[in-house]
Formats: sequence, structure tokens, C-alpha cells
Amino acid sequence: MIAIFSPLPLESDLLRRRLAPCEVRDCAGFDLYLGRLGGTPVGLVHCGVGKANAAAAATALFLAHHPALTLVCGCAGAYAGSGLRPGDIALASEELYGDEGVLTPDGFLDMEAIGFPLVQRGASRYFNRFPCDPSLLDHSRNLLQRFAGDQGRAFACGPFVTVSTCSGTTAAGLELARRTSGICENMEGAAIAQVCARQGTPFLELRGISNLVEDRNLARWELRAGAEIAQEALLALLAAWQLPEVRA
Repeated sequence: MIAIFSPLPLESDLLRRRLAPCEVRDCAGFDLYLGRLGGTPVGLVHCGVGKANAAAAATALFLAHHPALTLVCGCAGAYAGSGLRPGDIALASEELYGDEGVLTPDGFLDMEAIGFPLVQRGASRYFNRFPCDPSLLDHSRNLLQRFAGDQGRAFACGPFVTVSTCSGTTAAGLELARRTSGICENMEGAAIAQVCARQGTPFLELRGISNLVEDRNLARWELRAGAEIAQEALLALLAAWQLPEVRA
């Protein structure tokens, strides 16, 4: 089974329509939608907004079903310099925590700088950064680049930044982008990636751009456009995937 996490129902309405008919089960307080997309068994969960909700939902699903692969699909805010605009598509090369660490008079120190790994699995230690599965990433990047071109949308692949406090100013976004080399930010991805790293499960994340990270102006946001293009891209990806570990 593939696990799919979307923070909010808005970010999964198209996926749920494609899943129907499906079975809805309680999963430790989360609604779990079980069905098939593109012939692939999937379990879809609305994790809610934020790191704590995301980690709780991922842990609940892992304990109940042990998915072969985890996908995150939702909206994100694009950093200046990413080349992305609302309605465009972004694929994570890695997920990273943008604000797990210590703020000092000399600047921000991440978890590696202060010497505390968030996950240790065998010889691997993970601090703020959680890479996406390399083989799935290469395969998905090519498929999504073609999909974006067919839709007349821009596409970018790079680090996603997960934060507890969204960057509601241009200055804050520029600083995070500079420090992390991120292309967009969200509030859930790294927490789910952390659970996947602990379980040794492949992780992949794609998001549609709903807004630019700038001085906050909701009139310029396009949440539905970002949510819809992310779901359409995910459906295209599932329809084209032929990898054994995905089809299992």
C-alpha cells in the first residue's frame, strides 16, 4: 500500500473522488480512506496542519498498515528565486526543518551544529535534512517535468522547508531561502519524512504552489489552483509508475 498524506480536505478532494468507492476507517482518530488510484492500493489521510499533527498521523498509519511508500501532496509557498508562481509544481529533493535548532546572537544553529540527531537508524544519522528516495526521485522528476510542460506550468525540484511559523514577510522568506537553499515552504513535510526515516520507508513529496513567500497578502493567494495541480500531478505520476516497489 502507498500512504498519501494531505494536510487539509481541500488538498485531497480530487484524489478522494478518484478513490470512490472507498472504505473509510478510523486510524487513531484520523480518517483513513482506503482504495485504489491508478490500480495501486492507497491509504489517504488528512494529517492536519503542522508538524505535530503530521507526525501523529504518519505514526498512526505506520503502526496500522506498514505502507511500502509514503507520498505527501498539498500546497506550498514558493520562495523568491525559485522561478515558481501560483499553479506551478514543485518536487522535493529533500525535506528539511527550517527552524529546529537554536537562535544565537551569531545566527541560527541547526541540529547538526548543536550535535543532536533527530533520527539514528543503524549508521545513518539524520539532523534537519531528510532526503527523498533517490531512484523514485529520478523517475518522478522526469515524469513531472513532462506533465508540467503539457499543462503549461513551471516545474522545479529542490529542498522543501518545513516551518512552525510560516514566513509572512518577504525578508523572512529570503533569509530562510538563503540559509537552506529551499525552493518552497510548508508546515508538515519534514515531520512525515522523519517518521519515514525512522521506519526505513521511501518518502516522496510534491506540492502545488499556492502563493509566493512575500509580505502576506491573501488576495494574491491561489489555494485551490495549488491544491488541484498537485493532485493532478500525483495522479499522473501514479498512472505512469511501473517500479516494482511502488506497485507492490
